[in-house]
Amino acid sequence: MVDNHPDAAVDEASSIDALIAQGAAARDSGDWPMAVASFRRAIERDGKNAALFFHLGATYAAASDFANAIHAFERAVTIDPDHFASYRAAADAAVGQSGKAATTGDAKAARDLKKFAAMYLLALGKRQTKLRIPDAGTSLRDAVALDPKNAEAFWALGAFLESTGLSSEAEKPLRRAIALDPRMAHAYVSLGNTFQSRGRFAEMEAAYRKAVALDPSLQAVRESLATIPLMIRLYDDKATPAMILATHRSWGDAAIAEMAPAAAKTAPFANSRDPERRLRVAYLSGDFRYHAVSFFFQPLLAHHDPDAVEVFCYSEVEVPDPATRFLQSIGGTWRNTHGVSDSDLRAALRSDRIDIALDLAGHTTGNRLRALAVKAAPVTATWLGYPATTGLGTIDWRITDAIADPPGQEAFHTEKLMRLPAVFLCYNPYITPIPDVAPLPALARGSVTFGSFNSPLKLSSAAIAAWARILDAVPGSRLVLKSIAFVEPTQRTQFLARFSALGIGADRIELREPQPELPAHLASYGDIDIALDPFPYNGTTTTCEATWMGVPMVTLIGERHAARVGFDLLTQIGLTELAAPDVDAYVALAIGLARDLPRLVELRGALRARLRASSICDAPRFARDFEAALRDMWRAWCRAGE
Repeated sequence: MVDNHPDAAVDEASSIDALIAQGAAARDSGDWPMAVASFRRAIERDGKNAALFFHLGATYAAASDFANAIHAFERAVTIDPDHFASYRAAADAAVGQSGKAATTGDAKAARDLKKFAAMYLLALGKRQTKLRIPDAGTSLRDAVALDPKNAEAFWALGAFLESTGLSSEAEKPLRRAIALDPRMAHAYVSLGNTFQSRGRFAEMEAAYRKAVALDPSLQAVRESLATIPLMIRLYDDKATPAMILATHRSWGDAAIAEMAPAAAKTAPFANSRDPERRLRVAYLSGDFRYHAVSFFFQPLLAHHDPDAVEVFCYSEVEVPDPATRFLQSIGGTWRNTHGVSDSDLRAALRSDRIDIALDLAGHTTGNRLRALAVKAAPVTATWLGYPATTGLGTIDWRITDAIADPPGQEAFHTEKLMRLPAVFLCYNPYITPIPDVAPLPALARGSVTFGSFNSPLKLSSAAIAAWARILDAVPGSRLVLKSIAFVEPTQRTQFLARFSALGIGADRIELREPQPELPAHLASYGDIDIALDPFPYNGTTTTCEATWMGVPMVTLIGERHAARVGFDLLTQIGLTELAAPDVDAYVALAIGLARDLPRLVELRGALRARLRASSICDAPRFARDFEAALRDMWRAWCRAGE
């Protein structure tokens, strides 16, 4: 008869703890049989406890019984794939067994056991990489050292290095992986990623094409080959709105044509055409994680009126993080769509009876635009994650505002424009603690520090030329840039060379690596007096962050959404005088502000309050405006069916 009394569970736990203590003491004293017996008795009571198998394995290893040690460690990682100590211990045990084989003259067994150890370290490194644990590098380097002909280990090491910003360093192990296994398609993908990180797009394309040739099922890579050129257009300071539309429309037309057979089989939507009923709204994104998009989506999710909107979040996040879990805690019905086929995603939208499906990614990583190339809901829209048209005729609306996309911009979109009455986004730096605004650093330094924490891809030749003019005109000034790209020594050298060619020495430029935690990242604005907005692709999150930390930002007013976000945000906080109509005025504005320390001190003390009081941070109002836009889109669909 089973004793279900609560005290029985306590006694059982105490018994296991006592056996662990007994086993550890026996192991420490060298009494291996007693230690093994104690841990085995504990396992009899709790056979799903990875730590117990680890203790057992460690005991066998201490007794130089490596075969049984490896078996115990294997059981531990089978039970708990994240029991990292067991992977390492299994590898160490295999190396120990290899040493024993070598002493007996069995060279082949010694080599095989080292390969076996490398297998465990490779598995450990892959798991650590997936969970973004920095120790992955050590695990993978040890794996390739033990098995220097293991192509998979070299690929994993290269992929890890690329993910941490060390793209140039990643190239060597990736090329070694390809040399060992010329048909390893995913090694070519990772190699292409290293080229993309360094802006070497022709080499990126060649690597991706080789990967697809080896493995035609790599749909994400095929998609990247089609969409990365679209993103590149947005960074190009010579691209016009018409050029951007043309490239995006070409992609969209091709995607729709490819999906035509699926579209032909699509049944009409059965959603009730009641224009005033509660709406079922789905948000599709790969950025429901520690990402800029989450800082702008969270206020809307938190303030949606549940009587007006039932929220569904279709998440492409492969590895949820604390930000993911925080968003999930706010509300909504969550669906994990990572790895879900396009047809199954559309089926899920229909099964959930979604009225309005909103893409939050555009052509960025983790997008599901191809799924939306067949009409997936009665109303489809795009918002937030991409500053241009998707090019898809199957997406009905793009949500924006009249400053970022003034009248006339309809000509450069395949979607209709739904303009919110105030601003197209809402900002909330919800991760705490938020540091206080620091004193103006120029007062202590005696010189002005400019800064831009934007992606280097946004730092166009035109922007760098303007920044060089500003630095040249402000004696003693310097420029701080921060990005993961600057982890890479070759990237640092290349950026310093770009400024050197314009007469600005390396002593005037500080290149910083990013801080992984938001409070530390925000605190680094304490070193900046004036933020410089890049162009033609402005910052968005960086502008909000700089403003929140009391740093005024100078921007150039462009002719398309990506080039007008800075102007839009400055308008919302009542500082349009910091937005320039042309490059000469932009340079003059930055120089004039640098020479006016009293004005900088005033702005430093007022910007956070200005931002907090503006429409940018008014989440309840933003949610009502957004819901009104959703209602207008829905009513339009209802009218179309009359």
